[in-house]
Amino acid sequence: MIEGERVDLRAVEPSDLPLLASWLNDPRVMRYWGRPGQTLSVAEVAAREAADAARGNSRKYIIQTKDGHPVGQIDYYDLDWQNRSASVSILLGDPEYWGGGYGTSAMRALLGYLFRELDLHRVALTVHESNVRARRSYEKNGFVVEGTLRDWAYFEGTFTNGLAMAVLQDDFRRLTDG
Repeated sequence: MIEGERVDLRAVEPSDLPLLASWLNDPRVMRYWGRPGQTLSVAEVAAREAADAARGNSRKYIIQTKDGHPVGQIDYYDLDWQNRSASVSILLGDPEYWGGGYGTSAMRALLGYLFRELDLHRVALTVHESNVRARRSYEKNGFVVEGTLRDWAYFEGTFTNGLAMAVLQDDFRRLTDG
């Protein structure tokens, strides 16, 4: 388990698959993932999880509150040992916990693990330009915008830009170690 200030990150268990499926099928949750209204069965979610795990360069965690309530998922992927880098994504599946700092805490816990335990140098992500809440959360963890991906996604009837963001180990350590 990876312990954070407000949340803990734990391994995904088979018993979590129905919950993951419910989050992935909720249009409110999937709005910025570009897949609102999708329908995935628990078996399809299980197959996706197995395929992702088999790649060997990624790891997904359940985000849970300190009292054990699962509120989302977070992962790293495209782990590149030679360049000491990875990408990350996060999904807060329980709307009751949106805007409460849970995502920021989860990302900080994961970044702490990636920078301190795996000794990565750089962690990146891509976010919808219009997802202001997520961008603020990422910036609190040291992410900076490195570029704009023009017409990155077809979103709510129009093309929208994406922002490439990253945080370096030194920047994260300055932010968290004083």
